[in-house]
Amino acid sequence: MIPCHKAKVIEITSDTTRDETGVKFRAQELRLVIKSGLVKGLTVMVPYEFEVGQTARPMEVGDMVIVGRNVVLPEPMYYINDVYRLDALWLILALFVIITVVLARWRGVRAFAGLAITFLVIFFFMVPRMVEGANPVLISFVGSMLIALTALYVAHGLNQRTHIAFISICITLLIAFVVGIVFIYLTELSGIGTEDAFYLQFAGIQRIDVRGLLLGAMIVGALGILDDVATTQAATVGELHEANPKLTRRELYQRGLIVGREHIISLVNTLALAYTGAAFPLLLLFTIFKRPVWVTLNSEIILEEVIRMLVGSIALIAAVPITTFFAAWYFGRQGKVQNTPPM
Repeated sequence: MIPCHKAKVIEITSDTTRDETGVKFRAQELRLVIKSGLVKGLTVMVPYEFEVGQTARPMEVGDMVIVGRNVVLPEPMYYINDVYRLDALWLILALFVIITVVLARWRGVRAFAGLAITFLVIFFFMVPRMVEGANPVLISFVGSMLIALTALYVAHGLNQRTHIAFISICITLLIAFVVGIVFIYLTELSGIGTEDAFYLQFAGIQRIDVRGLLLGAMIVGALGILDDVATTQAATVGELHEANPKLTRRELYQRGLIVGREHIISLVNTLALAYTGAAFPLLLLFTIFKRPVWVTLNSEIILEEVIRMLVGSIALIAAVPITTFFAAWYFGRQGKVQNTPPM
């Protein structure tokens, strides 16, 4: 692991511009003070160079940066690794937490507790097991079940609605798994459609099944959608029952499905926009190089995202009738019990 430290620019000792065959480069010599790690407080001189007109900007006194330290050379050499951005991240994260807790109150706190459990499962169970060479599909499925079992109950409470949502999520994840594995093989996706997945094969760790990793990512991605749909549908049917306990199971199912259909329409559009927005730079590249649409769609890097989106959408659609059925069955039975005349 390359040692990295947070540092602050305290002086710019030189700032020059040069022209190389029509391309302008700007070079700065920066004096930095290290703000983290074992060498905290150390002052170092670091060169910084970038092409004028690109996204990089000149450094200014007071800027926070991340510096890497090359320990291979006889004397450590420092270099600019990146701009330090985490202060802005903590600011917007704090804003997000405050807004959520103010509006959702105690439920918002429980939602963040559930989110914390989700990240614990991913980073301390799923990722380490995969790095060790475990089957990514099995680990993703088991991890998803753990997240659904723990985070779901922490966020939404131990009640019948959550039980119904959990059962529905388990069944729908099985559907997503089957659909995903069938179409990964039908489309002959190798799992290395992205640069990250490609380089993962040469990371110097246990060989990872990248195709299995792709399927595992689809399962985990589907879980994020299913949490929303399943809990919403279970709550909808529960509220319909409380508003009118005389509704039969059939009536509860039909009315719940009406709400579910509206949810499906909005979420399918949301998924499509989310994936398309994330792929904008790639779409622009394909447009600039004027490849035919069908050739672009056929490329693995595009098709991988399309299949991922469609698997998630199919899971989303399947979750609505499944959750509505179980909720209508349970709450409809409750209504019958309450309406039974006393003996």
